[in-house]
Amino acid sequence: MRISKEDKRTLATELGRELKEKGSFFATFSGMKFTDANGLRETLRPAKARFRVVRNAIASHALENAGLKPGDATVAKGPTALVTMEDAEEITRVAKELVRFAKDHPGIAWKGGFSDGEWLSPEDMEKLSKVGSRPEVLGQLAGSLYSAIAQIRYVLDSLKDLKEKQENTPAQPAAEQAVQA
Repeated sequence: MRISKEDKRTLATELGRELKEKGSFFATFSGMKFTDANGLRETLRPAKARFRVVRNAIASHALENAGLKPGDATVAKGPTALVTMEDAEEITRVAKELVRFAKDHPGIAWKGGFSDGEWLSPEDMEKLSKVGSRPEVLGQLAGSLYSAIAQIRYVLDSLKDLKEKQENTPAQPAAEQAVQA
């Protein structure tokens, strides 16, 4: 499909604005079937992420417009796919889906992406895919803190009981203590 230069500029400007505001991942692909791409779109939809194929010229101009510097110079080389995320907190969920998809479909190779303007390498994506989502991690942290607080409370209650026992025990006169010894 033929696109005019003016349309390309407009698309690059809009995409640049989107890349600046949202997290994104870039990939190259070969041999991906339309049904596979639609399947990926469906799995990303609950995470409010969008998968699409973009023209290389538009992608490279969009990165320039956004002021983003990819760590991989080949980001906009070859067939280019782009995933953008509406919600930055869903980055681990999206990374899990993308890594899983790449394992099931060897024709796609994730080149990396951006989160808060910082470049994420494919290795970073792999690490993110192994981390729980933000709510999961916060839940684990809350559970750990609760456990530690419960242990501290148990120790403090034990010390309090011990102190009360010592205070309620009548003191023996010194002469009685000497006789007992």
